[in-house]
Amino acid sequence: MFNFFSELIADYGLEIDGVSSFNIINMSNKLVYIEGQKGVVKISSESMSIRIKGGLVEVLGQNLKLKKISGSTVCIVGKIESIESK
Repeated sequence: MFNFFSELIADYGLEIDGVSSFNIINMSNKLVYIEGQKGVVKISSESMSIRIKGGLVEVLGQNLKLKKISGSTVCIVGKIESIESK
C-alpha cells in the first residue's frame, strides 16, 4: 500500500526512529492537514492549537475553520499565516 510519508522518508534517506509522532501538509497556505493529532486545545477564527505526541501544533491565520476531524487527523482551512510545532 502506498504511503506518502513513507515514500518521502525513503526518497530522501531520512532517519526517523519508529513511527513519526505527527505529519503536517500545508497546501498553498489555504489548507493544513495534520496527521497524528491527539485533540484540539484551542479553536478560533485566528488561532488553532492541536495536541500532538509530545507537544502542540499552532496554526495562525484568518478565517480559520476546522473542516474535518477524525481519530488521528485534522483538517483546517482558511488563510494560513504560520504553523509552529512546540
